[in-house]
Amino acid sequence: MEDLIDSGPLNGKEKITDLLNRRHKERELHIQAAKLERQKDAEGTEALQYFEVSFEEKVKQIRNTLDGVATSDQKAQVFAECQNEIYDLQRYLSSSTFFLNEYRIKVCQNTINELSKLLDTLRNELLPKKKFGFKSKKIVKMINDKDSKDADVKQASQATGSAGENHIRWTFTERANQLIRLPVAAVNDQTITASKLRNCLIRIEGHPGSLQFAQLDNCVVMCGPTARSIFLDDCTNCKFVVACQQLRCHRSRECDLYLNVTSRAIIEDCNGIRVARYNYQYDNIDEDFRQSGLDLSCNNWQSLDDFNWLSTDKPSPNWSLLEEDQTISDWYSYLESFQQTHNLTGVDH
Repeated sequence: MEDLIDSGPLNGKEKITDLLNRRHKERELHIQAAKLERQKDAEGTEALQYFEVSFEEKVKQIRNTLDGVATSDQKAQVFAECQNEIYDLQRYLSSSTFFLNEYRIKVCQNTINELSKLLDTLRNELLPKKKFGFKSKKIVKMINDKDSKDADVKQASQATGSAGENHIRWTFTERANQLIRLPVAAVNDQTITASKLRNCLIRIEGHPGSLQFAQLDNCVVMCGPTARSIFLDDCTNCKFVVACQQLRCHRSRECDLYLNVTSRAIIEDCNGIRVARYNYQYDNIDEDFRQSGLDLSCNNWQSLDDFNWLSTDKPSPNWSLLEEDQTISDWYSYLESFQQTHNLTGVDH
């Protein structure tokens, strides 16, 4: 009442009227605020319901398409369309995280991962692959590593499996300070794997089907265009110069990725990841890109999805773009220095 008395020369009736008007306005504001809050809750519930229906419908459509791919006359096209639909589904989930709880996000992400795994499995089973048959001596010559020829031949033989398999799986493991080179004939359409490497340079020419690297420490991987996916796990202080359709990087630290990637690359449980545009050049690289089927007009090298960072209004602290002065442009000089610094054995020919 003191404020009303001091506010101006009003008589008693006017003071009471003014007080009632103020209280009425306060009630109206309160009612309006409560209405807006209820409306906001309703909109959030409606958005959640719409998301759940849309997400499940998209998942059902992708599953139905994959269930019928075996009878299709255009399997490659169907797989490509399904891959794009899965990418769209991933983007839909990422853009909806602001109103989803952590449990729902995890469930949906697991569903997307299962679809990706199913697609890769069916694609490997149903799409024709070129068959290669190499004698042991030829394999030894390709690997060109005098200290471990016998081990490599044995690993290549074991990875090849039964005679009915349509692909050869190359595996390098437990190596240190070595140059490992795979020429075109040993790479095209194949799955290349490597694990437990330290201070190694891996040069992969041609167009492999997929790559898998685990537990690499201070290594450099130079590779031509990879037709499908690249998976990196538990790698430290490495440089990967790769082009692919899809890349996933798990549990890795302080790694530089020089990327050309059709979809958005994914990182999880990583930190210190830096990215730059793919800038590897060698003879016939244009032909390798053509045969790999990668769409050069679509390159999301600077757009990573961090599954450990769900905030939509702040960038992930776990990855960044390489500064121009930190980006390697002269790979010839860098690789020559790397080989000399670590006294690499083997011959790059």
